[in-house]
Amino acid sequence: MTVDYLYFTLEDGAKAPERSSDDAAGYDLFASEDVAIRPLETVLVPTGIRMAMPPGMEAQVRPRSGLSLRTTLRIANAPGTIDADYRGMVGIICQNLLPLTDPVAVLVKYPELAKDFSAHYTMVSAADYFERETGQPLPLGLTSQKIAVDQAGYPLGTYFIRKGERIAQLVFTRPVFPSWRETSTLEGIGRDRGGGFGSTGL
Repeated sequence: MTVDYLYFTLEDGAKAPERSSDDAAGYDLFASEDVAIRPLETVLVPTGIRMAMPPGMEAQVRPRSGLSLRTTLRIANAPGTIDADYRGMVGIICQNLLPLTDPVAVLVKYPELAKDFSAHYTMVSAADYFERETGQPLPLGLTSQKIAVDQAGYPLGTYFIRKGERIAQLVFTRPVFPSWRETSTLEGIGRDRGGGFGSTGL
């Protein structure tokens, strides 16, 4: 059995990918710095790792089930593909799907945040905040809304990733590269079940 060697470098303070068990299919990836992801914001979270895979191998960045189940954080391009000839830093494209919202809805769902709420958050105009932070006008429907902002200027619903936190997993595969042949028709080649895009039901 041949052994595939994967060479990698780490930035200062970064953590190498690791498997959580002998039977784990993927390697946990860790954030190499603190990152705040505001509601509806998409951010590239660095891992501090660069790697050189053997030719013919692919790495796929996939979500962690715990984050997907318990938070509004998603990997925007899951599964993200890392090619064997890529030598840049591995980054995770994370998106916070929670919209800028009236705090009442959040506090009903997370009542533990209500304790000392007024001491940590200030109500501000959503329009003023959105234009100040993004330089873009507020989307229609939110023009008169107020949102809660903490003392550091982050709106309620911001997801904070801490340095060293597991944020994704890395699975290695070997892609197949068929020879492409153009033809005038696909009839008689394999079986065509017909339909697609939900044609068999939801």
